[in-house]
Parts: sequence; C-alpha cells; structure tokens
Amino acid sequence: MRVIHHREASSTQRERRSRFPRGGWSSVAVTIGRRFLTGAIPATLFVLALIQCLGRETTTPFHPDEARWLSRAHFISELKDPFGPTWSDYYVTRGQPPLGSYLMGIGLLVQGRDTVTNAVWDFGYDEEWNSFNKAMPVAEDLLAGRRTNAVVAALVVVAVYLIGIRIGSPVGAALGALFLAFHPLHIHLGSQALSDQLLCLLLALAFLSAFWLGKRPALGRAILLGVLLGLGGATKLSPFLLSVPLAGLGAVCLFGQFRSHGYRMWGHRTARLGSLLLIQPLIAFASFVAVSPFLWPDPFGRTYALFEFRRIEMVGQGTNWPSVAVASPMAAMSRIGLRLNENSSTTSRMQEALGDLFGIGFEPTGFDLLLVCAGGLLLALIVIREGIFSPHGLLSVLLGGELTLIVLGMGSDFYRYYLPIVFISAVLVSVFADAVWKLAAQRIARARMPSRTWITLSPAGSRSRKSASPSTSESM
Repeated sequence: MRVIHHREASSTQRERRSRFPRGGWSSVAVTIGRRFLTGAIPATLFVLALIQCLGRETTTPFHPDEARWLSRAHFISELKDPFGPTWSDYYVTRGQPPLGSYLMGIGLLVQGRDTVTNAVWDFGYDEEWNSFNKAMPVAEDLLAGRRTNAVVAALVVVAVYLIGIRIGSPVGAALGALFLAFHPLHIHLGSQALSDQLLCLLLALAFLSAFWLGKRPALGRAILLGVLLGLGGATKLSPFLLSVPLAGLGAVCLFGQFRSHGYRMWGHRTARLGSLLLIQPLIAFASFVAVSPFLWPDPFGRTYALFEFRRIEMVGQGTNWPSVAVASPMAAMSRIGLRLNENSSTTSRMQEALGDLFGIGFEPTGFDLLLVCAGGLLLALIVIREGIFSPHGLLSVLLGGELTLIVLGMGSDFYRYYLPIVFISAVLVSVFADAVWKLAAQRIARARMPSRTWITLSPAGSRSRKSASPSTSESM
C-alpha cells in the first residue's frame, strides 16, 4: 500500500487548487470580465472621442494659429543640428516653446508628409496676403495636423478616466470622461492643428504622477512628475510654474517634520515626500531646457525671454482687440462663467440632443459650472479628510494651481485659453458623478435591507419562541 507523505499531499492539493480555482469557474469568468472592462472602457472612450474630433476635421473653420504650428513642424528635423541657425534667438523661437511643433512634425511624418510646410503667418496682414506669401498650409498638411491633434484629444479623454478611477469609481470616471468627450470646445480644439490638447494631456499625466507619488514617495516617481511638468512647460509654459507651489509645500512639510522629530524625521514617509517635492523645480527646469536647443546657450536668460515675450503678447492682444481684453482676475472669472456655462457647455449640448430626439423646441440652459463647483467642494472635503500630503492633496494642489495661473495670467479672452479649464472641469465632474452614484447605490441597498432582514431573522425568531414555550409550561 502506497503511503502518501504530508508534503506530497500538500503539493497535490495545490495542483488541484490551481486547476480548479476557489469559487469555481464562475469566479474565473467574473475576473476575466473585470479585466476585459478594465481595458474596454478606456478603449471605447478613446474611439468615441476620436470620432467626435475626426468628424469635424474638414468642417471646423481654419484659424491662423494652425499655420503657425505647422510652419514650425520642421523643428523636429532640426533637432539633428541643435546648434544650427534654426535655434537662434528670433521671433519664431521666442514665440512659443517647441513641444507643440515637435508634435506637428511627428504627426506629419507618420502620415507620409514631410516637415517642410508653409511660411510663417504674419498676423499684421489678412488671409489673402498670407496666402499669396505661401503662409497658408496646403490642405494635406492641415488635415494631417488636425488628425494628429485629434488623437491627442482622445488620449486626454482617456486620461480623465484614469484620474477619475483613482479618485472614485469607474462609473464616475466614465461620466467625467464623457463630459469632456462631448464638450463643444474640446471637440472644436481637437479638430484643429494646435498644441492646446497636448498641454492638457501633459497636465493629466502630471496629475496622475502626483497621485502616484502621494501613494508611495520614491525618487523615480518624483523624477517622472518633474519631467512631466517640464514637458508641459515646453508646450505652454504654465505647467513649469506648478513646480513652485509643490516645492513650497515640500518646504513646509520638512519644517514641520523637523520640529516634530528633529534629524530622525528621515525615517518618516512625510519627510521623504517633502524632500521629493522640494526638488521639483530643479527636475522640471532641467527637462524644460533639455528638450529646447533654443535655451541651451543661456538657459536662464532665454527662459526669462520666453516668459517676457508671452507677457507682452498677452498685453498686446488685449490692446489690439479691446473687445477681448481682460482687465482683472475678477473679469477673467466672469468670462469663464460666460464661456463655459452659456457659450460652450456639455449640458446645453445634451439638452439640445434630447430636444431633437423628442422633437421638443426649447432654449437649453447650461449648468456645467454647477456640477464642477459641486465636484470641487467634494474634492476639497476629501483633501481635508485625507490631508494635503495625501495623493488627493497633491493632485488638488496641481489642479488648483493651474486654475489660478490661468485666471491670473488671462490678459485676453481667446477661446483656446479655456481648454485646460474644461479638462479640469471634467475631472471635477467625475468626482461629483462618483458621489451621486455611491449615494444612489446606498439608497438602493437600504431600500432592500428590510426584506432581507425579515427573511434572515424570522427563523431565529420562531426558534426563540419555540424554545420559550417549554420553559413557560414548566414554570406553570
């Protein structure tokens, strides 16, 4: 008779458990289904957002800024000669950081075009003059640039979903992403050859990396966050400045930890996080300079020149077009309310679609900002509960910092300046939608609770009554 030793029996049992998982095949099916949804939801959101933008690529009116970005598509080819004349100090290199131009160049090359495009658009003359001087992009280049930007816009929608599932549930995250995918301004700017969608994508990735860093402070995660802020600055300048409040937060953290623990503070998670936040400006500036050969000869001087050029340009826009001038931060907030609640609104668009579906004529009323403000309040409550050095806290610092920079720096009211606000609005809508979803689920669970309680407790109650009968008869 063969004797099976305990160790051999244990290995046999483990083999059986691996072939027949706990919970049976139904649990395997549930696991596979969840993994499928994990990839299917972002993929569906990407395709849906891409269709929205590509559907407008031939009908969205041309904007001269598209000619500006396409005219510098050759920057990606000129990286082979980083000390050549292309990177000299003149209007084109000072006008904008180069990352948006790199994007256009890569998009043209991927679609079989070259990077030799149109001449530089002169905003002092009309479209006819610029067309005569070959500053108008040819149709093939324009469409290639628009398709490139449409892909980036769809990735921003996916990024909103990824942020949302870290803050709350997949339901709230998906609703926030859909809010952005159907937003008229997001679609409009996603169907033009511009760099604003790239700015939003880098902001979204920075938000995700800040959340990641808050969960586990590590040098690699801190470097990733700083690099993304630097690349965002190499697109539209403002994300680079977000490294400053992070460093201030790190300094406050270290000061508090030193007062509490002295030199033993390095054994605490919060102190490690503070030191990693403190070095964010250095990492961001290094990556900001690294991707722009224009800055290499004089990193500090030419960085200042970029910001100064942008400040003068913003003032000039308000002077040349008084109707779009923004006099103060309060005026900027008023314009934001007008633009995003009345002129361009997801909720208004949904109402119009429902009206067309049911044949009802009415004047839609946008209430996007109501949802956004509710989501902002809920996120603030989460930060109060979790702490400013939590993942939610770091994400909120970046989110609030970018909004503050936009409001303080808005000197003119051009529609493309509002796109980062629309992106941030989608994140906050996902927070609000998640709270509503969870509240509804709790109400449904409570509504079902009495019936479940009656079924569960009635046998116990009958048993207690039966057991009470003999004792009662005995006492009598």
